[in-house]
Amino acid sequence: MDGITLYAIRSELSGYLPLKVQKIHQPRPKELVFSVWSSSVRDRLILSLEGNRPFFGFSDERRENPPVPSGFCLGLRKRLEGGALVAVNQHRLDRILFLEFLGHDDLGNTVPYVIVMDMAGRGQNIGLYKEGVLEAAAVPPSGERFLHGRPYIPPPGERLDLTKVEYEDEIARELESVWSRARDGRTLSPLDLLRLAVEGMGKDLAISTLMDAGVRPESSLSADAVSNLARSLLEVSAQLRKSEYHPAIYDGVKGQPVFHVIPLHQYRVKETFGSVLEGCRGQRRHENSVAAEASARSYVESLYKKVEKKLESRHRAQLEDLAQAQDYMKYKVWASLIDSSGVRTPPGHTEALCMDYYRDPPAQVAVPLDPKYSARDNARNYWAKYARLKRAQEVVEEALEKTQADLQRLSEVASALEKAAGLEDLARAASAIESLARKNGISFRRPSALEVRPAESPKRPSRSTAQRPAGEPNIETIEGRNGTVYLVGGNARQNDYLITKLRKPGDIWLHVKNARGAHVLLRPGDAFTDEDILMGARIAAERSEARTGSKVEVDWVPASRVRKPRGGAPGFVTYTGQKTVLVSLDSTPSTRNP
Repeated sequence: MDGITLYAIRSELSGYLPLKVQKIHQPRPKELVFSVWSSSVRDRLILSLEGNRPFFGFSDERRENPPVPSGFCLGLRKRLEGGALVAVNQHRLDRILFLEFLGHDDLGNTVPYVIVMDMAGRGQNIGLYKEGVLEAAAVPPSGERFLHGRPYIPPPGERLDLTKVEYEDEIARELESVWSRARDGRTLSPLDLLRLAVEGMGKDLAISTLMDAGVRPESSLSADAVSNLARSLLEVSAQLRKSEYHPAIYDGVKGQPVFHVIPLHQYRVKETFGSVLEGCRGQRRHENSVAAEASARSYVESLYKKVEKKLESRHRAQLEDLAQAQDYMKYKVWASLIDSSGVRTPPGHTEALCMDYYRDPPAQVAVPLDPKYSARDNARNYWAKYARLKRAQEVVEEALEKTQADLQRLSEVASALEKAAGLEDLARAASAIESLARKNGISFRRPSALEVRPAESPKRPSRSTAQRPAGEPNIETIEGRNGTVYLVGGNARQNDYLITKLRKPGDIWLHVKNARGAHVLLRPGDAFTDEDILMGARIAAERSEARTGSKVEVDWVPASRVRKPRGGAPGFVTYTGQKTVLVSLDSTPSTRNP
């Protein structure tokens, strides 16, 4: 919000004054919420300096308030609740507002108070003033503008006030004056000139004014450019003096919503409003939506990385354990050789020569010994180690299978996260990742941005209501030639649904080999050929983590040979009898047996 927008807001708000103050809240350190009312309006007035996006105006939002109000909030309640907001003034066209209240002192006497809302750069704050001196501030004051026991000191500088000029010559003289002063020190672009010379003009309106004047923002200044700028600024001045506002929200840079009361020619209009205050309400709604989505995405991506790091670390450790456990057969052979050869070597030897009758022809082999034990004790230790490692292999293989299933599910969540567009999609991705985090002992705290609605508690449907099951996922369907249909799962839940609910006799199942990706169910048409399998292989390859490779191997098998293990994670399956298609995404695939 620039100063010109604030001018329009306070002008429209003045038509509702006085406003009775019913309640005051401070949900965040630099944000105040006044519940106000009059004979014509009952609303929530927001004063916010949070997130480097100052806001002043009405809003429908309801934030959770801290359990214990701050001292500043308690002071405002004590002095202003039950009072009235009687005037809203502005320091020239700067981003500084003075809200005048009629409150009360400790004895109940009516006392005037002023809340100063300073949004101008560094040192911004919200302060309560009585008799011209600061009594309390939202955050500890810093700088010279807010000092306890002192009057408010506005930032220095006199710039062009577009609400007080009526002629083009006045504007041109002011622009030329600023231009001439700046020429001695540095090169001044047209955009810099407007920001320096015109009070309350933000960057967005400055660029729009330059476009209207036909002047490029970073071009060199000239006398003609100054004249054209003066003409465009006079048009803006006329709109402000006549209160001819066009409140609208625009699609700004990187999708950020931009609200203004003067048309911004460089942006696409997203939404228009019938009044400035309704435009403020819409802007706040859009800003909160963008901020909530950014916060939710940051949380989901951070938790994803934590879960991925732990699972990959566990996976590496389990592979190492499995490699060690798979050596258990050599201990059985060594123990058998010692026992069958009848070696009675006492402690102190590092090896024993034993006849290996399993070889053809039999030959002597050296069996390593622990010198601390005799040959018989070494054999006993080898038998124990063999039994222990054999059991360990079974346990590790089972744990490894679960870890691989979790990694597969996490990969599918990553694909869904890439496509997530909005809080609802992010909430679904967050739930899936949180389930994995909870399963693997990772702590997390879901942000309020994702609490867009209360947790669902499904009720038992009545028998008279025949509804389609709400849990059915949306499956991507691709139509091939001759009636062939490809059903594509985009995440673990959809992949699971393909096998458990949609699979039919005659279907063919495809999945990228040794990598994570989508499950594809091919339903043959009237004339089924190898080309249909090749197309399904391409679909599976393009929807896998191996899609960036030059060649991708894709397994295909009759869907009847695909099994979901009991208790397996969603989307985890086993299969046998597969064939492999080698897909080069820029050439024709080739089919071969595994």
